Amino acid sequence: MLIEIKIVGSNCSTGKRLKNMILQVSKKLNKDVQIEELNHATDKKNYNVSMIPALVINDKIISQGKILSDKEIKRLIVSNVTN
Repeated sequence: MLIEIKIVGSNCSTGKRLKNMILQVSKKLNKDVQIEELNHATDKKNYNVSMIPALVINDKIISQGKILSDKEIKRLIVSNVTN
């Protein structure tokens, strides 16, 4: 099952680190993820994001303004694959 991940504000340094961590974790887990980078002001408005980067998985905002740990990303990917 493909997991749809969106990063709102992926062009900031924190957003780039978050994207790289997601890619590393998904590769270790051998899971298919599709990452969409949303960097326009309208994207922040559409998702009602107040702090970037924001992580959106399967159209649900998971976090805003922080980088999640490897363990948190792994848990999110695994839980969204089984749903």
